[in-house]
Amino acid sequence: MSDLYDNDELIDEALSLTDKLFGQLLPTVPKAVLSLDISMRQLKILFLLYVRGTMRMTDIASALDISLPAASNLADRLVERGHALREGCAEDRRVVFCRLSEEGTRTVGHIWHSARRRCRDLLRQMELQKLQQLIEALDAMYEVSLLEQPTEERCEEHAGPLG
Repeated sequence: MSDLYDNDELIDEALSLTDKLFGQLLPTVPKAVLSLDISMRQLKILFLLYVRGTMRMTDIASALDISLPAASNLADRLVERGHALREGCAEDRRVVFCRLSEEGTRTVGHIWHSARRRCRDLLRQMELQKLQQLIEALDAMYEVSLLEQPTEERCEEHAGPLG
């Protein structure tokens, strides 16, 4: 039982350090991005679409733990602002997909690459041995994530860039 307790303490410590790191990375987000006229939930949709590619509206609602009508309203506002596109599935008219527009891709890409540049700067300052340990830890975490990935049903023509 003490091993489990130690494991939970280590996990909490890792998450606490991750929070602190994100706090260090946040100031690098360009001011133009922080002044976007979108809600946090809309921003979450943009990030979901950036990472996962085109998604069904039902999957977006599920990922955000909100109702389908709420997800549709959020997506509609993103479409109105030019950040996203909605389209139907040729095989099933009831299925609606959402994907990033060029503007949405540019917006989220700007945030993503800004944080990535800051990470690169920090990683360059690390000792080689610690950098190698970090890579091993991140690789192990990635391997675990692959074991838990659910398979998603979607039309082949709508598979996202990372999906």
